[in-house]
Amino acid sequence: MNERWSDRRAFLQWIAASPVLAAAGLTSDWFTELLSAPISAQEQNAYVIRTVREALNVFDFRTAAKAKLSLPHFVEFDEGVFNEETQIADRNAYARYQLKVRRLLGIGSVDQSVQLFGRKWDSPLYLCPVGRLRAIHPDGNIAIAPAANRKRTLEMMSGTQDLDKVNALRGEPVWICGGRPSAETIKRLEAVGTPVYVWTVDTVGAGNQIGARAVQRAGVPNLERKDDARCNSCHQSEGRITLSDPMDTVVGALGALRGQDTSTWDDVRRVRDTMKMRLVLKGIVAPEDAALAVKHGVDGIVVSTHAAHEDASGRGSLEWLPDVAAVAGGKITIFHDSGIRSGADIFKALALGAQAVGIGRAQAWSLASFGTEGVETVIELLRRELQVAMVQTGATSISRISKSMLIPVMHPVSSRMQ
Repeated sequence: MNERWSDRRAFLQWIAASPVLAAAGLTSDWFTELLSAPISAQEQNAYVIRTVREALNVFDFRTAAKAKLSLPHFVEFDEGVFNEETQIADRNAYARYQLKVRRLLGIGSVDQSVQLFGRKWDSPLYLCPVGRLRAIHPDGNIAIAPAANRKRTLEMMSGTQDLDKVNALRGEPVWICGGRPSAETIKRLEAVGTPVYVWTVDTVGAGNQIGARAVQRAGVPNLERKDDARCNSCHQSEGRITLSDPMDTVVGALGALRGQDTSTWDDVRRVRDTMKMRLVLKGIVAPEDAALAVKHGVDGIVVSTHAAHEDASGRGSLEWLPDVAAVAGGKITIFHDSGIRSGADIFKALALGAQAVGIGRAQAWSLASFGTEGVETVIELLRRELQVAMVQTGATSISRISKSMLIPVMHPVSSRMQ
């Protein structure tokens, strides 16, 4: 399929150089726009769902989001850093385990509820903090909050934009995720009752900005004239962006908000000592760092590769989880994200030591394609799949899920599935 589209593009580029184009009354601008248009999933004979009721799994929302979003925005949310080694590893890690299904257990229903920091949630599934949501939906977090509220689902919100509106829509203060918090930020969040601050500690090196690299590709010409104004209407705080600038310039501009975290464990201690909120460190993967998190008094950690947007290790988040759980399990709360695409994936993460499991890309795909209704539907789909996994393995509650319910696979089949 890719070869066919490549041949078609080459043929069109050849025609574009011909004087026949001008003779036909067609401008070069028209042809350039045709060449730069992203190939939608529908054009590639993939079915694009028209309503949430048609969705069979989370990948249906990815296809719908790809058909709807501009190429730079879709790539920014969908791809990983460098050559996607970590993103591929994130997905392949789940293939290293199979579920040990049992028969004649007589189980008709299961209890998915969990307690996190004294608060009961209907499911261990939570919504990860995802930045720049307005790039894929005009309401961003304001569209997420009603879905989280109606589904009684934990939501970690990236940043504090629209915080008051989000809290009102949720009916309770949302968890906030960001970089190292200032004293002023801590004071403001505690004043509105924020229960948990999630400190993202894995923005070391500011990632690789794959979205910025994508719009630099020769196969997407003329973006400077066409998209400069539109891009700068959203990215004013990051400096003016000219998409035909050298790659380093564009990457630097689009990466300005991420920055680099040069914090140390001494900073963690200082923040912990000045904060009444619960403190969770997001991006802890090495067991040595999990031990230090326990030592420095944090309340929880998120075992995460930042959805492979920042982490260049080439190691999947699930691969880190067992060793982290061996060190920190039972001492602090362990959250997990990166690579989750099904209820079976959630089950595997819980069996390996996580107490709550988050979705990022699946959340973004559903928001981009169907807004609030899409997010609600993704939550429902994943909970339903988790229920099936629990019933078939004999886990009547989340606390009964164990590593003994998994079968390690010695030679799993590799997959590049998103």
